[in-house]
Amino acid sequence: MSGFVIFDLDVDRLRNRPGIKWGRHGADVLAAWVADMDVELAPVIVEAVSERLASGGLGYDFYDKPVPVIECFIRRMRETYGWETQADELIRLQDVIQGLQLAIGQLSDPGDGVVVQTPIYPPFLTSIEMVGRRIVNNPLVQTASGWDVDLDHLEHVFATESPALLLLCNPHNPCGKVFSAQEQADIASLATQYGVVVVADEIHLDLIYSPRHHVPFASLGPEAADCAVTLTAATKSFNMAGFRLAFCHTHSASIRERLDEVPTRLLGGTNILGQVATIAGWDHGQPWLDELVAGLDHNRQLLGQLLATHLPDVGYMPPEATYLAWLDCSKLGLGEDPAVAFLEHGVALNSGLMFGPGGEGHARLNFATSPEMLTQIVERMSTALP
Repeated sequence: MSGFVIFDLDVDRLRNRPGIKWGRHGADVLAAWVADMDVELAPVIVEAVSERLASGGLGYDFYDKPVPVIECFIRRMRETYGWETQADELIRLQDVIQGLQLAIGQLSDPGDGVVVQTPIYPPFLTSIEMVGRRIVNNPLVQTASGWDVDLDHLEHVFATESPALLLLCNPHNPCGKVFSAQEQADIASLATQYGVVVVADEIHLDLIYSPRHHVPFASLGPEAADCAVTLTAATKSFNMAGFRLAFCHTHSASIRERLDEVPTRLLGGTNILGQVATIAGWDHGQPWLDELVAGLDHNRQLLGQLLATHLPDVGYMPPEATYLAWLDCSKLGLGEDPAVAFLEHGVALNSGLMFGPGGEGHARLNFATSPEMLTQIVERMSTALP
């Protein structure tokens, strides 16, 4: 037993769960890669979706104003994060990466630079490249106490590369950094000075460990709001990516005008059950979410203990948010892609090479599982040592 009911898992059920996490590599491989959690759905979400299915109401819906899921977003951001938003500032999307690609495509031109802070979630990089934009790197700086944004270097690339956009991943994937209000205000000031739009991916906003807390970029005042596009969803918080619903927000009329140049139908309709599930989660799922974060907090600390025991040469800085650990395996003698060796020994992690410059010798580990499974994962990883 984990001490957290939410992570008391049926291992056989887990290994046979539909989906790519456990299905891609086979039942003999321990899955700690893609960002799905090994938890059951929150009961409030199961109940809400089941009621909707039982009602037979799967026809057209969520068109007439006020739109319930948009009103839910407005409540959640106001009550939890102190951020005031308006219904006409929101676009419903199928996922955050769709919003990322919408913003890149509409708010920049071919050949324009787009700033990222590596190591970074791989779709940031591929989304830039697939539409013919230039990746401009402003690497995060690792210190003894955490990860810092290099503001001096950021101003340098703004001044010399004239990028159109900065993609801000907050909380950061894979490093788990939570950007402070001051750091974000400094970024907003530079973005305003150099005419750069900040596209903030805030999908991990609910998964933050005390004493850190999430501050939405666009909530920091008029300067930030006027240069921001915010992308977020409840799907990561409640482990329901398959429900396909996200939000794109901007306060700026000029930015919204450019986003609206893409016909709504080309963005696709959003999932009715995803909207039902989002309302249930954000309006009624906070007790479940609190237990989840407590269990994840336990696991991030347990991971440090397990690594110290079985893989003491792995560099690990406990994340301030998310359930993803960025592991420096460069001292293990496993080459620039240690995930290959770990997979050969029955553990699937994400290759650090996918996360851009600085990913060499690294791997990303998903610790959103039971403590017992996490222990097995690290123990089996240790068998890959030469």
